[in-house]
Amino acid sequence: MKALVLATSYPVRPRSVSGAFVRETLRGLVPLGWGFEVVTPAAAAPGALTPEPGITVREARYWGAGFRGGLAHARGIPETLADEPWKWAMAPGLARALMRDADRRLEPGGFDLVWSHWLFPCGAIGARLARRHGIPHLATAHGADVCWLERLARLPGARAALASLWSRSGLMAPAEHTARRVGAALGRDDVGVAALPNADAAGEPAGGAPRLLYLGRFEPIKGPDLLLEALALLPAGLFRDLTLAGEGSLEGALRERSARIATPVRFPGVVEDLRKNEALTESHAVVLPSRRMRDGRVEGLPHAAFEALAAGRPLVAPREGALADLVAESGAGVLYDAPADDAGRTRALAATLLELGRRPHGLRELAARARQAGAAFRAPHALRPWHERLVRRAGGNA
Repeated sequence: MKALVLATSYPVRPRSVSGAFVRETLRGLVPLGWGFEVVTPAAAAPGALTPEPGITVREARYWGAGFRGGLAHARGIPETLADEPWKWAMAPGLARALMRDADRRLEPGGFDLVWSHWLFPCGAIGARLARRHGIPHLATAHGADVCWLERLARLPGARAALASLWSRSGLMAPAEHTARRVGAALGRDDVGVAALPNADAAGEPAGGAPRLLYLGRFEPIKGPDLLLEALALLPAGLFRDLTLAGEGSLEGALRERSARIATPVRFPGVVEDLRKNEALTESHAVVLPSRRMRDGRVEGLPHAAFEALAAGRPLVAPREGALADLVAESGAGVLYDAPADDAGRTRALAATLLELGRRPHGLRELAARARQAGAAFRAPHALRPWHERLVRRAGGNA
């Protein structure tokens, strides 16, 4: 079976963190008989991915794509628009380019369904194209898009219009918390839930002082800077080191701050495949801090959380949103208070890390729970619900 995939984030260049979890999900589904053609906005940086079986990537050119990083792929569209609001001028062209290129790919036929990642703009575009070409549509909400959905749904008449837009579309989310929010905004009770697939469990870390790992983009909403500030409040030697794996706009500031704290900090860049497995194997816990932005946006459910549990690594996270639900339900980590101000979050995180560092046996107990909970997020177990939902949506039999 064959699906046209629409995604504003997809790793169109080597060592990119943009939408890597979408690519990993597609890779896992290819052996189950799927073929995918991905339409995503063009990246500003030159280069190309190595072709891989079952997945073809098409970059949609739009006005401004090559100017100052464009709108997609570099930092995440919400972060880019928040810091560079003039780039809203690129948004209509990006949406039109996605619509145009996807429409051209669908015109000859041969696709069983359209699969959109993130409700805006791809979910809206996919719904219209699927109706136009008479094929099924599945839209997956990943978290950041849900904030926009909830805001729009509060406008007069908007909720009915949005419900009508997706009335013929199947809706999915990677977490129950996210699915409930989408359902409440649209007045639907049929939003499906399936965890995103990940690699198998990692090996056991070496003994000694615990090692911490952060996986993700270096952007304000992710809060890696808050993690460094929390470590600055802790005594030397409590943790062997911290690995900040990723890239983003905060990297320069993070490197500068890390040079002035007692805990050694490593910057391996973007880690993929074996290097990511090695980073997880070496760590004793994965810390996923975040901050509440001035516009009210908060972190959704980062894919790094699934990766950590699939590898058998406990999580340290704020008591907020879908990530907190995941940690609380699995018991595979610890939560700290999440006040709106950065200083309060930093102190709460520091207190939690202090307790973990002083009780290494507690980390071992949490790791055991993480290994147990992580089974649900490992391929092929986690791939089966996605495969079955896609097949049902396409009108076939799993």
